[in-house]
Amino acid sequence: MELSRRALLSSVGTAGTVAVAGCLDFAAGEGPQGPSGEIDELRCSDDSFRRLDQRFPEDGATYVTAYTPDEVRFELALQGAEKTYGSDLRVVLRCLDQDVDVEIASDEHVAIQRRTAAGWQDVRGTTDGSEATYPDDTKTVGSGGGYTWSLTLREEPVADTLSTVDLEVCPALGVGTHRFVYWGLPGDVAIGRQFEIIG
Repeated sequence: MELSRRALLSSVGTAGTVAVAGCLDFAAGEGPQGPSGEIDELRCSDDSFRRLDQRFPEDGATYVTAYTPDEVRFELALQGAEKTYGSDLRVVLRCLDQDVDVEIASDEHVAIQRRTAAGWQDVRGTTDGSEATYPDDTKTVGSGGGYTWSLTLREEPVADTLSTVDLEVCPALGVGTHRFVYWGLPGDVAIGRQFEIIG
């Protein structure tokens, strides 16, 4: 299953300021309209917006490779670490070990986060104040098995990454450091890759 279900393959902040913006989706070619550079935290002007909680420890995401409690090794590959607004982010998770069968959570167990002075914060959230839930389905993978995500870096596709609830991106995507984290490995192990939205 590909990550976005509707549009998958297909305003300025300053350093040290708090970013405030609405939940907007901008036309292709306009560039990122959200806060840029180093920001204190992500803020949304919609009082009913509830940002997605991080489901793994703040320092719990391992980059590039990660091991399950049974010492099965996984790799998260990212195609290009510098991205422009509207380009595709392609991420591949695969099991690197031979002769194993590992049960992992669905490909919707992901975080798409922006780095701020307050820590990593998900760019997505619910618009009615509700807490997001995630699918219970799992997948058994062997050597070379895993998931592939292809996500267009615009507000609507990024929001359309969870089938159990309607999400929005707020504030809009901006120039800065982001990361994609899959937190569905056994033992609550999370694996991520950083990328930059550069314009």
